[in-house]
Amino acid sequence: MLVEKIIFTILAIYLLITMFFKLIKKIDKIYIFILVMQLLGIILEFIEIIFILNYNIFIKVVMYLISIIIPVIIILLERKGKNFSELIYMSVAKFY
Repeated sequence: MLVEKIIFTILAIYLLITMFFKLIKKIDKIYIFILVMQLLGIILEFIEIIFILNYNIFIKVVMYLISIIIPVIIILLERKGKNFSELIYMSVAKFY
């Protein structure tokens, strides 16, 4: 169980650093929200490691979603040539 937490933390921190450099490169405010959400997931994981807690499955799924799955999807979209912030702005425009 501790190995899973360490792997999660290392992967989440790597993705956080990658997203931070994308923020610096593109200077887009959409990435700030994603960075804050990733940081929240990492902080929850550190709290779980330090205080030897076991969160329920719902909190674990949310932590994995915001810290690993969403950043990986964003990185894969941008490798295919699609700009994530443009997709968000287009979705918001279509909604309104």
